[in-house]
Amino acid sequence: MNHRITIYRGSHQIGGCVTEIKTKDHRIVIDFGSNLPDSKTDDVITDEELLHTVFNGKPCDGVLFTHYHGDHIGMYKKIPKGIPLYIGSTAKKILEILTEKLDSVPQISEKGLPRIQGMNVFSPGKEISEFGDIRVTPFVVDHSALDAYMFLIEIDGKKILFTGDFREHGIAGERNTLEKVINTYIGKVDILITEGTMLSRREEAKWNPIQTERDLGKRARALFLENKESVILVSSTNLDSIMEFYHALPWGMDFVCDAYQAKLMLVAMEDKGKYYPEYRPEMIHGKPRRLYIVGDMEGLGEEHNCYKADFDILKNKGFTMLAREKTPKFAKVMAKFPDPLIIYSKWSGYLEGKHANAEIQEFIGNHRMEKLHTSGHAYVETIEKLINLTKPKVIIPMHTECADEFGRIEAFAPYCDKVRVLQDGEEYFF
Repeated sequence: MNHRITIYRGSHQIGGCVTEIKTKDHRIVIDFGSNLPDSKTDDVITDEELLHTVFNGKPCDGVLFTHYHGDHIGMYKKIPKGIPLYIGSTAKKILEILTEKLDSVPQISEKGLPRIQGMNVFSPGKEISEFGDIRVTPFVVDHSALDAYMFLIEIDGKKILFTGDFREHGIAGERNTLEKVINTYIGKVDILITEGTMLSRREEAKWNPIQTERDLGKRARALFLENKESVILVSSTNLDSIMEFYHALPWGMDFVCDAYQAKLMLVAMEDKGKYYPEYRPEMIHGKPRRLYIVGDMEGLGEEHNCYKADFDILKNKGFTMLAREKTPKFAKVMAKFPDPLIIYSKWSGYLEGKHANAEIQEFIGNHRMEKLHTSGHAYVETIEKLINLTKPKVIIPMHTECADEFGRIEAFAPYCDKVRVLQDGEEYFF
């Protein structure tokens, strides 16, 4: 057999993902991610070793990115210039906004925007035909990154489903979308390569009252009604949650963010509003809800439905504000208000323990806080559902700290004889 799968990084950790699919004459790479901060890297291949191992002198037909999170795309600038890069069209727009922001930091010597602008875009459900005998068809999946994809890979009659990061409790996952996509377009597969992020966070998920993005929106509305001034700590690219907050805000209160966050929201509304009602503008008296901008307007204006934030006016009406803990302008706004509610909408691991983030802790300080966050990843029952739908002959877990115990988890026990745990760099022939 000349066909092989190699997970160079990500077989036993969350993030830093790089996977290769290879035939005799062709080769593709899926994701080329950075290690997450504080990840255990003692026995994991370094960035330099990874780059040399994957690309040094080896032909490659292309690198496909499942989505724009750094642990999947963070090393894109290191990929040799002649290798084509592929990503979803909305994800590319979001990356352009994000990278333009990062490139403006003086310490960044190598600018990333030209490489992002040169990326090829693929369309959901349309086969990418540039990879010789490796046929790849992308399908939209629900994830905390907007416009994320799984890939159906077909080689010599064999079908591989590479899930990337996915879930079914966000906006794109509603109405049983995952089952419909599998049953309509994918069917049974030979090999399922699935993420398992939440397998090490099962108790955390079990006791979290916010199971879905819809749950988040309902609770957010109640908090907004109870609190005239609130500040939301949420990833600026977690647009599902942001749009839930945006729609949950009662009429008569205003939505505040900075220009960077507004640009991301406007792209999301323009591209995804045609498919999902939750991504359409909130209409108030026949007009879209305004976005009030903290700091520089960065070219935004009334034609974008954006206005300069005046907190002398906003404090009388009431507002919620998206904030970023590293950005001084938000701290200055916070100083004007004695007791805003902090709505914390990030992973709880950043608040305490080994992954605690000092900047987040300092930003929150002694303010009142409510945790309001749901995972961007599949729960155990969602992975079990995917296995039942695709009926794979082989299951390869990755993007998880629980690869070795995958087959012993109660929900997966019936499939334990199908589980094939790979080590980083190990080749699996098929």
